[in-house]
Amino acid sequence: MNTGRRPPGSEDSGTPFVPDVSEGAETGLYLALLELFDEGLIITGDELVLEVNSAACRLLGRDYRQIAGRPLAGLFPSEREFLEARARLFINGESRGNLRFALPDGGDRELNFIAAPRVRPGIHALILSDRSTGPAERSAEETSSDMLWPRLAAALDQPVIVIDDNGKVAAANAAALKTLDVDRSDLVGQALESRVGIVWPGPGEASLARLTKPKGAGIVTARVLPGPRPDWRLLILPPSPSVAPKQKGAKSRPAADAASDDSLERMFADSPLPTLLCQGADLRIFAANKAAAAAYGYSQAALCGMRIADLRADPDAGRAAVESGVWRHRRKDGSSFQAEVLTYPIESASRPGAVVLMHDLPDMPRPAFDHPMRHAVDLDQLDVHFQPLVDARDDKVCSGEALLRWNHPELGLIPFQRFVGIASATGLLDQMGDWVLHAACARATAWPDGADATRVTVNIAIEQLTRGDLAERVRHALTTSGLPATRLELDLDERVLNEENGKVLATLNALHDLGVRLAIDDFGRGLASIPRLKRYPVQALKLDPALVKEVGTREDSEAIVEAIASMAGVLGLDVLARGVESRPQQAFLSALGCRLQQGPLFGRPMKADEFRDYLAQQRDRKGR
Repeated sequence: MNTGRRPPGSEDSGTPFVPDVSEGAETGLYLALLELFDEGLIITGDELVLEVNSAACRLLGRDYRQIAGRPLAGLFPSEREFLEARARLFINGESRGNLRFALPDGGDRELNFIAAPRVRPGIHALILSDRSTGPAERSAEETSSDMLWPRLAAALDQPVIVIDDNGKVAAANAAALKTLDVDRSDLVGQALESRVGIVWPGPGEASLARLTKPKGAGIVTARVLPGPRPDWRLLILPPSPSVAPKQKGAKSRPAADAASDDSLERMFADSPLPTLLCQGADLRIFAANKAAAAAYGYSQAALCGMRIADLRADPDAGRAAVESGVWRHRRKDGSSFQAEVLTYPIESASRPGAVVLMHDLPDMPRPAFDHPMRHAVDLDQLDVHFQPLVDARDDKVCSGEALLRWNHPELGLIPFQRFVGIASATGLLDQMGDWVLHAACARATAWPDGADATRVTVNIAIEQLTRGDLAERVRHALTTSGLPATRLELDLDERVLNEENGKVLATLNALHDLGVRLAIDDFGRGLASIPRLKRYPVQALKLDPALVKEVGTREDSEAIVEAIASMAGVLGLDVLARGVESRPQQAFLSALGCRLQQGPLFGRPMKADEFRDYLAQQRDRKGR
């Protein structure tokens, strides 16, 4: 992450919140904070508007596309007024005052501004507000970052602590205070290390810090992100586990009820992440979910009673090593994998000192699957399933997403996510990608008459795209199958937006010229670059299922989804949602204009023949 350096002259405590617009910023969090801002916020670089929030669009009477990516001079009534404003803001370093802006109807509007002298070289931030209620009318104390940050952090359910460049806590929201079990007066304004023990990550280590609660009440692992100003930092803590995430309007239950043995297991049972519940100085496992059993190769029952050190590649490492963030895990078959671990204590009357340990899904062990995978295509062991994408307004199936499966001769049907790492390491992604592309197009041509508008969606790996010949391979698959190009959608990895590669842009343009629909998959997960999003010929964004899953339970995730939907609307992009599980999620997304939805609520992945029959039933039902 690029946190930048403090530029000369920017030490004024009145400098307002400025999000990190560097490539390393966590897109989801900063996008949410940007849209939670009541005042208009404009980020400029080299006299070009880099980013703008919805409030600024309203104040200036323009939509996002009419501001972002365009010259700053276009917002002023005349060239002379722009040059005067440029001198005041960027040369003289004027920090607050008022400016006259042009309106699209030919009129103009005077707005108050607060300016950060420089976010980093060449990058500036302006906060705009109406003159009658703007921050320029308030005192310097009221417009300081100490006043702005609590307001922003308070709007998030995720526990957030803001640390200034002197190591003091500039802000902490109620969720963070609950997680650490401290009063606001005992934390905010105080040196963090005088209130909690903290071990910051070292150079090259995962961006995780370990916080020891006051009075030794447990250890919390927190993500470390760049803060609102150079040398400031954010700590993103796990939510307080004393109660499960609650629906809006629901009353909190007593901790003893929420954290009984049964409720603890239910809380994590359906999690896609391997989760172990442990207790005692030796961290002995008393519960494990199905994902953990699959990751380690043991049954859930066999995991219970084991110590964490039986599951480590370095079993002599103690509890501190477990809480260090990243360690090597050992499977039953002796193979190992490395994964980032999140551990935090949980309050339980029946399990004092209980600890939750979660980590990412591992790849399958390479030694056992490397050789057989190399022959999977030749031996006709690959299969493709389809999951429906529907229009939530009338449940019409708009697309079927092709999902790769491997019929392993001994282990049965294996989802692609479990062996993608080995496929990439062995150089088989290209071969498998071509197979899926041809198979999906061929299957789609067999879908029943009347379903000619139903598209087929194929996921494209970043390795396929950067190779340079994807357009030719797609053209060949379409010609061979006879499928019209307009019925094919390619879902691209979000990382494509970070590719500074002329070959990639040429490939995307060639695919667009063919008539193929392009979408960015899992949008909101991490490092998307909005300026490049506007430059590339994509027609749709697919929300990260992790965001969709938290709709209805976490307001910060809802804010991110709203911000993405708003941004997509002004860019003319469709927003699609994956992982929709409930009617409330469907209703919330539909209200934002996100009508194309996919997930368990509408149907799980089906075999090719089953999906064809499913489409036929849909046609017959609507025909009646």
